[in-house]
Amino acid sequence: MAQLSDIDADHVDLPPEPPIERSEPRRLVGTLIVWVATAQLVGMTLRTPVQLEANDISRWCTVWSLVERGTYAIDECPWQHKTQDKVLRSNKLTEPGSDASLLRRVEYMLAPASWKEGEARDRVYSSKPPLLPTLIAGMLLPARLVTGVPLETMVFRQKREPRNVEELVEVEPGRFETRRRTDTERGYAEFPAYVYYFKPILLLWNVLPFGLSLVLYRRLLDRHAANDWTWFYCLFAAAWGTYLFAFGQTLNNHTVAAWSAFFAVYALIRIVADGRTERRYYAAAGFFAAFAAANEIPAALLTLSILVILLVRSPGSTLRASVPAAAIPTVAFLTTQLLAFGQFMPVYEEFGTRSYLYEGSYWATPLEFDAFNVDPEPWPVYLFHMTFGHHGIFSLTPIVLLAVGGLAMLLFEPRRRMRLIAALVGVMTAAMLAFYAWNPKARNYGGSTQGLRWLFWLFPLWLVVLPRAVEPGGDRRWYRILCLVVLAVSVMSVGYAIRGPWSHPWLVDLMVRLRWYALKF
Repeated sequence: MAQLSDIDADHVDLPPEPPIERSEPRRLVGTLIVWVATAQLVGMTLRTPVQLEANDISRWCTVWSLVERGTYAIDECPWQHKTQDKVLRSNKLTEPGSDASLLRRVEYMLAPASWKEGEARDRVYSSKPPLLPTLIAGMLLPARLVTGVPLETMVFRQKREPRNVEELVEVEPGRFETRRRTDTERGYAEFPAYVYYFKPILLLWNVLPFGLSLVLYRRLLDRHAANDWTWFYCLFAAAWGTYLFAFGQTLNNHTVAAWSAFFAVYALIRIVADGRTERRYYAAAGFFAAFAAANEIPAALLTLSILVILLVRSPGSTLRASVPAAAIPTVAFLTTQLLAFGQFMPVYEEFGTRSYLYEGSYWATPLEFDAFNVDPEPWPVYLFHMTFGHHGIFSLTPIVLLAVGGLAMLLFEPRRRMRLIAALVGVMTAAMLAFYAWNPKARNYGGSTQGLRWLFWLFPLWLVVLPRAVEPGGDRRWYRILCLVVLAVSVMSVGYAIRGPWSHPWLVDLMVRLRWYALKF
């Protein structure tokens, strides 16, 4: 028999969880949505170049260096010139003096010998947290050893055949003619080995969790969607209505953090709203919440909040399952930080120092949105564009605005099962908006990116409270039409991002072309 400490008093009087009875239309349409969306993301991932922009290339460089050189320094990586997301810093630590902080002394004491012995040398490192590239490198190393093919090898290289081309030639001032010629200097068609190594990684880290999250979200809707309209709408929104779909084709930490946050909150809902007491849910909540924070550091607030909620509900299960599970990704994150940089703090905390402003660095002369790192906008302007402006979570993906409405409904109505979850989502939303509006090192909207990527990990949390906002559309035609318009705008924004997730949203392109917004080019 469960002890009283293992039961939330607020849920003692809840009836047993009813069995899930999914209707035939739900079963068929739900299966179609999950399989079609996942298959489409597979196709996008296979079609899209592995190395898209500076952000993902920076991580691939660390993967290459670990597999091919056994080091976190990316100087020798053949692709490192394609990314500006890197730092130049000494590969040795200076012994801390008597006035050094306690943290600095602990870091020096724990740092591996490679960071304390030998002659110091400036090396280039990726500015991205090293845990994710380390995990990927560990997965690739066996394949690399078995095949013996280096990641940078061109497995197929063929000289291109001559081809007829047309070119515009100025025959006299102001008069041009089109002339044809045979181009014999067309170079080579090359097929790099890293495609065969990296594509499976993207499928494993992005596509598989995407499909699994849709399956679990469908189960959540079985328990918490009030009608068929809500069930179908929310599942469709989860599949195609957030930027997670567009970013699932490229290596990044935001989708990994998002799936982790969803798995953590799903386990929390099973405990808090559905009354489950199995320790596997406590372990899953702790592990995935901490792994979300390891990939998106501000998500540490989610980790702390979930652990506090679980500790109040069941101290025994939390201490025996959640805390040890959360310790695994936490220790892994700190260990890889120490191995890569000789310190626990992420290296991008050194932004604005010599690490970034070395000779020839892109960050010495940043352009477009990166220029706001040097000359930031006032925080009220930044907050507006984060919410309703050119990078707005409400303007680009207005289903989030619907979700906020659902959050409010859950907080102020006598439905107890999801009230605590709604409060958690509300705290996370308010805290992240406040943090990024205030943070002087994050005033560039994430650089060249579709949507405000730093908030992507919140999409699954917003989807959790979305059903309550959509529910009235089941019997109100005008409200259903409004919800469809909102979904259409969100899907359009995602569609605009599919061909180039590391590019400007449609609102930015529109405003710049109409000269409503000025950027440095």
